[in-house]
Amino acid sequence: MKKKQNYKNVLPNTYIPVLSKKVLYNVLTRLSKPSLIEFIHLWPKLKNTQPHIPPKTSFTQSEFNDKVSREAREFKKTINKLHKKKIIDKILFTYWHKGLNLLQLSQIDCQLIVDRPNSYYWGYSTVRDMNDNEVPISLDPVHFLDQLAFQLSKLYLSYVYICRHPKFPMVLIRIQAFDLHTKETESRRPHISSHKPYFFAIPLNSPHIIHSGGGDMIHNIVMEVVERSLPQDKTNILRLYTPENQRPIKSLESMHILKGNSRFANSLGSWSAYADNIVDMLPLQPTEKHKQLASPEEPINAQESPIERLKRVANLRFKGSEFGKLKSEKLFEDSRKSTRKRRNVYYTNDSDDEGEEEGNSGTSEFASIAPIQYSEFLIHEKVTPQDKERTSIKIKLSGTDVFAGLHELSVMTADPEEMILNPEDVPSWLTGEEGASVGQIIDSKFYSNIK
Repeated sequence: MKKKQNYKNVLPNTYIPVLSKKVLYNVLTRLSKPSLIEFIHLWPKLKNTQPHIPPKTSFTQSEFNDKVSREAREFKKTINKLHKKKIIDKILFTYWHKGLNLLQLSQIDCQLIVDRPNSYYWGYSTVRDMNDNEVPISLDPVHFLDQLAFQLSKLYLSYVYICRHPKFPMVLIRIQAFDLHTKETESRRPHISSHKPYFFAIPLNSPHIIHSGGGDMIHNIVMEVVERSLPQDKTNILRLYTPENQRPIKSLESMHILKGNSRFANSLGSWSAYADNIVDMLPLQPTEKHKQLASPEEPINAQESPIERLKRVANLRFKGSEFGKLKSEKLFEDSRKSTRKRRNVYYTNDSDDEGEEEGNSGTSEFASIAPIQYSEFLIHEKVTPQDKERTSIKIKLSGTDVFAGLHELSVMTADPEEMILNPEDVPSWLTGEEGASVGQIIDSKFYSNIK
């Protein structure tokens, strides 16, 4: 970290960008109340985020730090009675009246990814070697941060922030480039204008790098910088390959399941039971102890109605189990030691937390393991076996959770005359088995267009 500060064009943690109170308010209001209070409690403890001593007061820095920390503890006790606006006003006008620095803004942005996991669209790139083989990467965050800062400093004023995701085994990276305008502003200092920050999420033991959307010149430059900063071997240079026709996903958790180290990545739909370990048994275990031969946790009603039977079939097709419930508490491999206490992440439904993420209101019984927002299929099939030509029918599906919608649609009625989608006959590629699917259907088989 100290070495990073020696690079030219790397802005320090303590640099305070020229941002109006209104802009800062709009940033802070997206955080939940517990996260806001947690930052008030955390920042006085960090060297680079000390609160600003109010003018015309006799506080020392240590005394004011203690005062802010005490008030943060009081906020925690009365959180249900506090309005978010009051907490934000305290931050902007009392504790950090000079503004928030780059370290604080970066921490806020990364916390927003945790608080509001569906606020960003995510794509991915794959790390490949010179032989075009996928290469799982293992990063030393400090060294990687140093390399990013060094490479980016050759091109732009910049600031890079790295942290670990508190829930998923991945490293979050926030990269922001700046332009310097030499004309003096009213503050008598050069004005620095910022480009929007770009975010990267690097799962552990995965060949994929997840990143926020872009496509502009700055984004392309940042992607090249990330590629050059990978742990390289001179005899086998690594590169980033980004599929051009991939569709972004509005859920970091979904992207992590599909492209991280989750065993569910290639076991979705009816195959989920294998990833959930409710089908396989130990090689030498007696067959009579197989889980499928044991008594079900929820006994099946012998007098079940047609719609109840239909729901069981749909659950098997879309979720891999009769009752649509997962046994696994975690959908990914996580070998991290929990020796260090991580800051809790909270979700609230308080009335003054306007705009809280829609996902906090509860989970639908039809919700997919890895919700995706877009899927596209081009169907090339013969109408009759004798036909030489094939159809060319394109199906586009979009929504907050495409396959959850199809799941729900398949159990709306048990009347064959009114049924839109029959779960017994629905093709597997319409049950979410293929994950983030864009591809062709030829002879009833799915062929991905994303290579």
